Amino acid sequence: MDQHKQKLTEAYNEYSDAIFRYCFFKISDREKAIDFVQETFVRTWQYLVNGNEIENIKTFLYTTARHIIIDEYRKKKTLSLDDIVDQGVGPYIEIEEALYTSIDANRVMEHVRKLPEIYSSVIIMRYTNDLSVKDIAQIINESEDVVSVRLHRGIIKLREIILL
Repeated sequence: MDQHKQKLTEAYNEYSDAIFRYCFFKISDREKAIDFVQETFVRTWQYLVNGNEIENIKTFLYTTARHIIIDEYRKKKTLSLDDIVDQGVGPYIEIEEALYTSIDANRVMEHVRKLPEIYSSVIIMRYTNDLSVKDIAQIINESEDVVSVRLHRGIIKLREIILL
């Protein structure tokens, strides 16, 4: 039990910030991202306490966080345009601002979120969380070649979106 506690404490100290960034970029809600990080570590603790072993804790944590985010997407209800307007969000596009403003990291992340999930998730893991292609492949349960192709195609699609 103490071995599990020590392993999880070390993992928390090393990866909690990166897991938070990953969650935050995926859902754009700070409070939910904090909750998701906590849930990630609780689920990992439960997995260890149940007698299971974790070969690569970093990969396990990202995989767990990814599953929590997927569960959240599945629970989300779609809002009508009236609901969105009632929340104070107007349906407008600031074209002039987009033309005259340089693209910074936040702007790029907005565009990354517009990409299909198969591209956005690998781009975020690779370039925001600095995960290797090998680690990403383990997290999403795909081959390294598939991850590399998704990264390449995702970057091409991102360029297209940014240049529109």
